[in-house]
Amino acid sequence: MKNPRLIDHIGVLVENLEEAIVKWEAATGYTFSPIGRYRTDRYRDHSNMEPHEHDARIAFSHQGPPFIELMEFHGAGTHSATEGEGFHHFGFLDYPDAHEKMAEMEAIGFRRDGESLDENGRTILWFTDKRDLNGIRLEYVSTTPQPVVADDGGELAAPLVQLPAGWTDQD
Repeated sequence: MKNPRLIDHIGVLVENLEEAIVKWEAATGYTFSPIGRYRTDRYRDHSNMEPHEHDARIAFSHQGPPFIELMEFHGAGTHSATEGEGFHHFGFLDYPDAHEKMAEMEAIGFRRDGESLDENGRTILWFTDKRDLNGIRLEYVSTTPQPVVADDGGELAAPLVQLPAGWTDQD
C-alpha cells in the first residue's frame, strides 16, 4: 500500500475538460490520461443527502505523484459550476476503511461534503467540507475499486493513473 499520508493528487475543477487538458499540457508540459467518468448512482453531498447520480468527467496527469486531476463541472453539489474553476481538493488514496477515516476526521471537527457509497452502503470515497480547512477539501479514497468508466461509458482500456517507473503499490 502507498503511504496514505502523502498527497496522491491535486483536484482542479474546470468548465471544459478538453480545453483544460490542452491548456494544462501547453503550460506545464504534463500529459493527461484519456477522459474517464466517475459514474455512480450512490453519491451524496450538500445538494442532496440521499444517494443520487454522479457522473463527473475526469482526467489525470501522467506525471506525479502528486498527479493533477482535472474535473469538469457537474451537477448541483461539490462539483458544480457554482464552486467555480480552480483548486478543488488534495486526494489521499488507499484507505482500507474510508468510513473509519471519516469517523476520525469527524471526531476532530471535520464535516463531510461528498461521499460515494458501494452497493452495500459503505463509504468508498469522501470529501471533507471545504469550510473546515481554509477553503480546501481533502478527499479520502478507499482501497475498494471505484466506479470509473471510459468517457463513452465503456470499460477503461487502462487505469487513468499509471504509477511512475520504479513506483509500486508497496511504496
